[in-house]
Amino acid sequence: LISFGSSEKFRFDNYALYKILPENGEQIKILEDKMSDLRYDFWSVPSAALDYVSVMSSPQHKNELEEFLHHHQIKYNIKINNIQEHLDKETVRTYRSNSSVSMEWDSYYKLADINTWLDDLVATYKGIASIIVGGRSYEGRQIRGIKISHGSGRRAIYVEGTLHGVEWITTTTVCYIINELLTSDDTDTKSAARDFDWYIFPVANPDGYVFSHEQNRMWRKNRRPTTGGHIGVDLNRNWNNNWLVIGASTDPANNRYAGLGPFSEPESRSLSTYIKSIGDKIELFLTFHSFGQLLMVPFGNSTAPYANYHDAINIGRRAMGALSVRYGTQYFTGNIAEAIYLASGGETDWVKERIGVPLVYCYELRDKGDKGFLLPEDQILPNNQEVMDSVVELIHQAKRFGYMGGSAVSTAIYTSSLLMFSLLSLCIFL
Repeated sequence: LISFGSSEKFRFDNYALYKILPENGEQIKILEDKMSDLRYDFWSVPSAALDYVSVMSSPQHKNELEEFLHHHQIKYNIKINNIQEHLDKETVRTYRSNSSVSMEWDSYYKLADINTWLDDLVATYKGIASIIVGGRSYEGRQIRGIKISHGSGRRAIYVEGTLHGVEWITTTTVCYIINELLTSDDTDTKSAARDFDWYIFPVANPDGYVFSHEQNRMWRKNRRPTTGGHIGVDLNRNWNNNWLVIGASTDPANNRYAGLGPFSEPESRSLSTYIKSIGDKIELFLTFHSFGQLLMVPFGNSTAPYANYHDAINIGRRAMGALSVRYGTQYFTGNIAEAIYLASGGETDWVKERIGVPLVYCYELRDKGDKGFLLPEDQILPNNQEVMDSVVELIHQAKRFGYMGGSAVSTAIYTSSLLMFSLLSLCIFL
């Protein structure tokens, strides 16, 4: 991993992205053990649920990695030979102030431009859009978002992106959802915008996102100094739900470092307070990550079908069917533990168990390890379009299953199941 004491932007000259292809449990275990070698940046975690592992290597350590893989007879492909050449082609546009329609969907934007765009939307859609603040970061930045509401008394949908700074595609995806809710002529999209109050945060980790633009494109964590000269905590391992039980690290040098305790970080702590303040209104909670093409439901600490797992999976699979129509993109739907890996202390698990939101989903957006976090610009709009298709379908299918303010029977079954899960968790950890 790369440490930063300099204000100079880090270059990734001749860094390579490997797509490693383990074929059995023994090879997965070998790669799991290799994760402790912090000379390599594991963009994804070795898991039986996935058929690849994405790893970035510096030029100094590429030969050693390849020798290691050959020794263990593990197949691999090099997907990017020189990451810096890819970054040099990455497009970051400047937003034209006072022109909300000028936001384009073939490039990425910095935090200041996104915030200016949100302000312009509020000015354009007076009485419908308003700025909301979900909390503050370690460096004092607001976690800014937008509320879209066509009147009082509506149930709520919460949408969030960029809990990890490196995941730029999630930022533009969430911005695209905002844009569609305010500008689309599609009947179903307009209905979704009018029927619910939307609370939307494009960048939940503003310090990490700014740092990924200004200093280190691959920065994942927040920016609070920890111990041993290291910086940052993984904000998706810092929530007060089975914190540090599995799938997180106590090493502050690790990208999945869980912090000194649950809600040790100002971002997760303040966001949790905001979510609690509107929690009794939220029917649907959506958080966007990358990459892997997955739609996941809680929980991450067990593959057991807790709470309303079967409803959530059935709704999700139908929505992923809608997502696949435009471009044929295939997503896998499952709970976190079965879809990707065992992990605890995550945001979605906390929202599900502690807040009791009926439907909670985490997207892992395009792709499947070919470019990983560095999704090319020509995939931004297709990604955004298919995701918006799926969000509209999620709402439609949720209503069919009796959610989103629908059947009291489904709500009663869900509440009973969630209570059973909470009691089981209590028994396990006593």
